[in-house]
Amino acid sequence: MYQAFYKLRGKPFQLTPDPRLLFPSNGHKRALSYLLYGLEQGEGFVMITGAVGTGKTLLIQTLFDKLAGRRIATASMVSANLDGPDLLPAAAAAFKLPYEGRSKAALLQDIKAHLISMRARYTGTLLVVDEAQTLTPAALELLRILSNFEINGQALLQIFLVGQTELRRTVTSHNMEQLRQRIIASYRLDPLLPDESHDYILHRLHAVGWKSDPEFAPDIFPEVQRFSGGIPRKINLIMDRLLLYGYLEERHQLGRDALAVVLNEIQEEMSGVPPALEAPLVGQQSANLQHTPAISEKEEQLSSLESKLNDILKQMRERIRLKEMARSGNAHGSQPDGPTAPGVRRIGSKRESK
Repeated sequence: MYQAFYKLRGKPFQLTPDPRLLFPSNGHKRALSYLLYGLEQGEGFVMITGAVGTGKTLLIQTLFDKLAGRRIATASMVSANLDGPDLLPAAAAAFKLPYEGRSKAALLQDIKAHLISMRARYTGTLLVVDEAQTLTPAALELLRILSNFEINGQALLQIFLVGQTELRRTVTSHNMEQLRQRIIASYRLDPLLPDESHDYILHRLHAVGWKSDPEFAPDIFPEVQRFSGGIPRKINLIMDRLLLYGYLEERHQLGRDALAVVLNEIQEEMSGVPPALEAPLVGQQSANLQHTPAISEKEEQLSSLESKLNDILKQMRERIRLKEMARSGNAHGSQPDGPTAPGVRRIGSKRESK
């Protein structure tokens, strides 16, 4: 789509994490340093938390790239609301061990035997648990038990916990003291600062061969920062839509007027969807921790968000199809002025379908 129009090598603002596009903000560099420090210790837990869309998964993928070629065995698992009974089968699956029909005691023995065999070939074994905020205290306790496995005074497993802010609340609850004592490093990823947001956008553009086409007016960057709150995933969404708008309107200069159209459309399309699916941070001094939203409520919110995003993608495809049809008609000397598809508002036009 717009990549060919602007002569780009790829999509600079894709939502799928790509380590090649990682912007080394101060926060991400510090978080990566904490992870590498934890690896040097070779034991215990390292915890990375942050709001939705701050780049936690991309950070872990970057870590795995850095570990390529090193004698460290790695495994990863995404914790989808795992409770105590679900944790060990999920961990066994992450290590590619059989788990069906195995008892808790048998799974513990299987995992320990596997870790001992790994010690003979590698300097350490790392398990990364993504979306760890969905783990129950019982599941976290089983992870702690796995982290206690050792041989000749050396830990057999190190665990990185990566998740949203709820993870920090769970870990700081009164019944998690044993786990807290095993955390050797912890870091919270914050949104990008205004200067970082500006540099983030340019970094991603240059990574795909951008040659100032389109040209962006300087005053759009503060607006993108304000609307996104410095969340990289939201910046990606806005900038991707802005480039798509420029392609559809055949514009090589994009200013605040173009950005206003895109922001208005995003607000209309996402009306009713919460800006973030996690509660705000709780102050350190607060003795009573706030309850996190019920998982069922989050699933409903995510389902609603997914449905709206699917509708948006359908509209985008229809707009592109109509534009290609119009171009094809003009190439044959006709003057098409066909109607916009039902329910689809033309980008940049004041006309709307009834």
